[in-house]
Amino acid sequence: MANSFRNAEEDAYMKIKRAIILKRLLPGQQLTEEWIGKNLNMSRTPVRGAFKKLEKEGLVKILPRRGAFVHDPTDKEVKDVFTVRILLESYAARTAAAAISQNHIDELLLLSEKEIEAYQARNFEDFININNRIHRLPAIATGNKSLVEQVTSLVNWSDCYLILRDSFYTNPIEKVKSIPEHLRIIHALKSKDPIESENAVRDHLETTLRDWQTPKPLFED
Repeated sequence: MANSFRNAEEDAYMKIKRAIILKRLLPGQQLTEEWIGKNLNMSRTPVRGAFKKLEKEGLVKILPRRGAFVHDPTDKEVKDVFTVRILLESYAARTAAAAISQNHIDELLLLSEKEIEAYQARNFEDFININNRIHRLPAIATGNKSLVEQVTSLVNWSDCYLILRDSFYTNPIEKVKSIPEHLRIIHALKSKDPIESENAVRDHLETTLRDWQTPKPLFED
């Protein structure tokens, strides 16, 4: 019985998260246990558990006496997370450069290929997961478990913010800056250059934050 409940909660969590990633549920939209449960053909209890898990990831906001909503992050929330990411990930890259294995480099190169394939296929779930793995690998290469945990948590949070508010879904692949910027990071690590590795990560995250904060033009060409 307990396993059945956990499976239902995990199923609800994955389906709600997917709907948010694909923008079928939008920032600020209210989520009721009854409505979600009806759409997922399950009781309210596993849906309630899924909401709590999604709140920890920054995708859902639960407000007392008001209910659950798809989170609509503020500019300050995003900036705060990226500020800490820049510090930790640039440190991870600098530290990893001296000790990173060929297996890690091979994995990063494979991920960079899959990143392109996912974007071209408009498979944004895979694209986000691959981006997550690319950012975690330098920390993993350091062998510092605490660093890995912190980077993983921050990457998950900021990925959620970008999912909720970024416009990368509509960008042609030529305008996706993360792909060449990730390659720069990978080549710096492959060359075992700690300064370039640190700078490549810092530049990439600062560019991501700056682009996210830049107001979009009212009229596109």
